[in-house]
Amino acid sequence: MKVVRATARPTKQGPADKFSGTVWQDEVVVGTAPSRMRATIVSFTPGARTAWHTHPVGQVLYCLSGIGRVQRKGEPVQILNPGDTVMIPPEVMHWHGAAPDRLFAHMAMSESTDKGETTSWYELVSEAEYKQPPAAAA
Repeated sequence: MKVVRATARPTKQGPADKFSGTVWQDEVVVGTAPSRMRATIVSFTPGARTAWHTHPVGQVLYCLSGIGRVQRKGEPVQILNPGDTVMIPPEVMHWHGAAPDRLFAHMAMSESTDKGETTSWYELVSEAEYKQPPAAAA
C-alpha cells in the first residue's frame, strides 16, 4: 500500500493550447503498470473549457460541483450537474467545461493504450460552438 500526500502533487494550470479560460488540474492518480488509469480533478472558472479532443480508450467524467457543459461533435451541448457521470466512448471528439456563469469541477478518468497513448488534442472550442443553446435535460 502507498499513500501519496496531497503536498506531493502541486496544482497545475491547464495550458492555453488545450484550454480556454482558467482551468486548474489536481492529479489524483497516474497508474503504473499493469495499471493504465489516470484520474485528475479539473476545476473550471466560468466559461472555461477544454479544446476538442479524443481518448483512444475513452473517458469517464464524474461531476463534483458547479454547473458544466459537455458536447460530442455534431450533437447538442448538454448541461452537467453534480453527481452526473459522462461516459465518452473511445475516439469520440468532444469538449467539456463550465457553464458561462458558474464554476465547475469534475474528476476526469481515462486509460492509456498499451503503447502509452492518451489524449489527442485538436482546435480550441470557438465562442460560437460554446454558446450554442444546451439541449433540454432528459
